[in-house]
Amino acid sequence: MKKVIYLIIALVILGLIASGCDILPVVPTAEKAETTSLTKAKPLKPPSGAHYNLNIIGKKSDWNAQGSFSNPDRHTMFVPQDTTGWTILTPGDDDTTNVPDLPGIKISMTQGAEFAVFDGNAFDDGECAFQLAPGKYEVWITAKAKPPKPGEDYYTNIGGWVFAADDEGDNYYFNIGSVNVKKKLGWIDATHIFYVSPIEDYFGIIEDDMWVFEYLSYLTEWDFGDDYPDITDAVYFWQYDNHGNKLVKIRFYKD
Repeated sequence: MKKVIYLIIALVILGLIASGCDILPVVPTAEKAETTSLTKAKPLKPPSGAHYNLNIIGKKSDWNAQGSFSNPDRHTMFVPQDTTGWTILTPGDDDTTNVPDLPGIKISMTQGAEFAVFDGNAFDDGECAFQLAPGKYEVWITAKAKPPKPGEDYYTNIGGWVFAADDEGDNYYFNIGSVNVKKKLGWIDATHIFYVSPIEDYFGIIEDDMWVFEYLSYLTEWDFGDDYPDITDAVYFWQYDNHGNKLVKIRFYKD
């Protein structure tokens, strides 16, 4: 009896195959390769080699700072763990840029003889100050420390901004990119927020992407002619809007 049942099953299967029915779905080779590629995708990693480390440490609002934070040899900054309620004032911006006050704390960025943290405490006035060494850099950022609890979402929004002032007293602010930093995202390539693109350039004076500190010098040296006021001052800063991250690590690799 069993042999008869097996024979019937075999005949049914042969009949299905002959009629063109697929018993098992067949994945095309191209789709297999794409699926395998997506499954095996690895998280981004920063380059290997020499680099400068900057650690931005988030502290609770009642943190009591002790000691001096103006030692340029330090590699750390202390900022609020939650910057809700902290703002960067944007006074005097003209009607064309019209940027409202920005949420978060301000990290002034300059470039000089060496890497240095000139102000590592944001709790006293909502600002920190950092200097890069000469040259151009590939910049990578990640969030470390304890992961959030279920239902929580720790993140830090970092925006790069150019501020400029002209010789008639008007101020201008424009954004040149941003990154969203979360522990689960791993390392993020943030190099683009150190470059001004022709689209981001409010004044329309460049044709190719330009390292931000070269752009600042280029902008203040540009002759706008008789129709527009010249720019007398230009700086670059970060808008650091933190929501829960206790440690954000930044690496600078010489380009």
